Amino acid sequence: MKLNGKVTIITGASGGIGKSVAQKVLEEGSKVVLVSRNKNKLKKTVEELGKNDNLIHMAADVSHESEVLSVIEQTLTAFDKIDNLINCAAIINDPTPFHLMTEDQWTNLMNVNLKGTFQPIKAVIPLMIEQKSGNIINISSLLGIRAIPKVPFSVYGVTKAGIIMLTKSIAVEYGQYNIRCNCIAPSTIRSPMMEPYLQDENAKRMLEGSFPLKRIGDPEDVANAILFLASDDSKWITGTVMTLDGGISAKL
Repeated sequence: MKLNGKVTIITGASGGIGKSVAQKVLEEGSKVVLVSRNKNKLKKTVEELGKNDNLIHMAADVSHESEVLSVIEQTLTAFDKIDNLINCAAIINDPTPFHLMTEDQWTNLMNVNLKGTFQPIKAVIPLMIEQKSGNIINISSLLGIRAIPKVPFSVYGVTKAGIIMLTKSIAVEYGQYNIRCNCIAPSTIRSPMMEPYLQDENAKRMLEGSFPLKRIGDPEDVANAILFLASDDSKWITGTVMTLDGGISAKL
């Protein structure tokens, strides 16, 4: 098993990608800590994953430092160390032209997507420095790399672009301590967050047809990439952005 003996924290664990990642790393032998601010969804995720002595969960808002530090403390109490941090916590706004975005929408996106990635990284780095090893994987988006016509998610894209630069900076600054930091940048992935945009069958067919592989991504596609980055298969990879987009960026 590729992650046997490892301890992995997953934020945003009640979402489609977070749950798929949890299943994958559990199967590969990791002890897993699921974190989400939505208690009901988190409870459902735990039930779906099934009883497992290597799995614990806790409700926390990862944009709040005190709650993140509590997660770290509880993880160390349960499992003694932290090897992998996988930051999946994120929100997306309704499609909105930039000039119609409100300050509250801006703040909410920044808090969850960017600050909610910053706080867990900041909390685990001292531990990883001490143990002289660690692995951080962040989730960005294709919209953090390029703006796409008729896709008005400008502020969401700003937060995801910030995650890319944060990834590169962490990789360069902390590589000397054998800490790796990489980033996944998916295009459209089937998830509860995206389901409202996939209800119209005609729109869905048009969306799927826009990808060279003629489908949108599944959470498992992201989980497989994260498993690669979390394992020793990628032990000389850091500071990279892995694009998972069914080939669409090749034709944009």
